[in-house]
Amino acid sequence: MKISDLEQELEQIYGKTEGHRVYQTVVPGIMADFLKMVGQASIGRRVKEEYHLEDGRGTIILETVKLSGTPDIRAEFRR
Repeated sequence: MKISDLEQELEQIYGKTEGHRVYQTVVPGIMADFLKMVGQASIGRRVKEEYHLEDGRGTIILETVKLSGTPDIRAEFRR
């Protein structure tokens, strides 16, 4: 799934308003951390990281292969 699809997943768990708030506050920090890891990886290396929500309701998993240019990041949400 795309990163933007995570908002819908979070809304299913938390409800529309709270899910949107979680998406707006949590996902930017997760993305910053993940992109930092991608930046430190060598070209061609697969980067995968799991981020557990503090309340235990799920895990956001991000994955990409570092190439030159903008990374194609795949997202997954597990409950």
